[in-house]
Amino acid sequence: MHGQMSRSVAADVPPICRTAPAVAPRLGVLATHAIQYQAPLYQEISRRNIVDLDVAYLSAKGAVPHYDADFGITVTWDVDLLSGYRWTLLECGTLRNGINWLSDLIAWIRQHDIVVLHGYTDPAMLFAAAVCQILQVPYLMRGDSQAESAATGLRLFARHVLASFAVRGAAGALTIGQLNADFYARYGRIPRFWAPYSIDNDRFRAAADVARCDRSQRLASLGLDPQRPVVIFSGKLIPIKRPLDAVQAIEKCKGELSLLVIGDGPLRSEIRKFEARLPVRCLGFVNQTELPRWYACGDVLVLPSIRDKWGLVVNEGMACGLVPVVSDAVGSAPDLVEGVGKVVPVGDIHELARALLWAANCDRDQVNLIRRKLEHFTITETARGYEQAALALRRKPRR
Repeated sequence: MHGQMSRSVAADVPPICRTAPAVAPRLGVLATHAIQYQAPLYQEISRRNIVDLDVAYLSAKGAVPHYDADFGITVTWDVDLLSGYRWTLLECGTLRNGINWLSDLIAWIRQHDIVVLHGYTDPAMLFAAAVCQILQVPYLMRGDSQAESAATGLRLFARHVLASFAVRGAAGALTIGQLNADFYARYGRIPRFWAPYSIDNDRFRAAADVARCDRSQRLASLGLDPQRPVVIFSGKLIPIKRPLDAVQAIEKCKGELSLLVIGDGPLRSEIRKFEARLPVRCLGFVNQTELPRWYACGDVLVLPSIRDKWGLVVNEGMACGLVPVVSDAVGSAPDLVEGVGKVVPVGDIHELARALLWAANCDRDQVNLIRRKLEHFTITETARGYEQAALALRRKPRR
């Protein structure tokens, strides 16, 4: 991060981003905070210069050290999340400056021909949707919501009301995948543009390729047999991710596979109890720069979550050449995994073990299939979706 975040536009925008052609739509993106997966997208959109991008963050979280309750640690990302694109901070803070924040948000929305809003559950996003409707500034919905919800009773009713308001008032939607597209189809007849959840595939692939020569040394340093196939679990060690399912599946494989658990959280101590008698090692939290190097030690990526709207670790693992095995509750399963990996029922340890063994024995042709599948899930593909939507649905100039 360069300097302090402020309410003004940041520096570090390359010349190509400072000015855009007069015909370029002014595209505003309202985001809750800086996210390691989103920064490469904003950098790519700015680099392409087809739209005039401006990102507004509602919080400094992500760009500065912050405590993550699920990880149970303070996280400081080791990649720059703020350079390469124009951004501003619209932080509400306290009630005292709430009126100023509302004024700033309204002024920010007025400046754009079209705005991207993330989700519909955050009050700030709902307020921004209402402002857009009043000012007749078209907005695009972006999020990972699905048509089916785990909510019940009053929460389910509230979800329907809020989703209907946000979606029906939108000019269009940026869909991340099949299940997300079904959500928009349920709540409104609006144009949908393919803008998949994606990561910087090239960065992950290149770093993993370089690190693969160190695989044997890394595994041996952990007391694992370098000749044995390795399964990777990467994520928060919380019940919803079900990392213990992966451990139990490894136990059923009877020594044929090893497991590397990357992440931290309340279940870490429980997982470490298995290290003495199983080929399981828990590495703890691993930051972005180092992450592909550990993926390079693996052959299979496992995500047995009981609920996961997408699971970007699946993108990461596949970019590094791992065969994905996920539960049927993982949102990326229909789009990313089916046809190249295995999808198993949540909580079925026996089927999970069988799938891991199958994946560990896949040949190089399977890895090539995985990389071809990823060609439809790139930062460039996502940027193109933003651009197409902005060009098609932007506010027309008044005559």
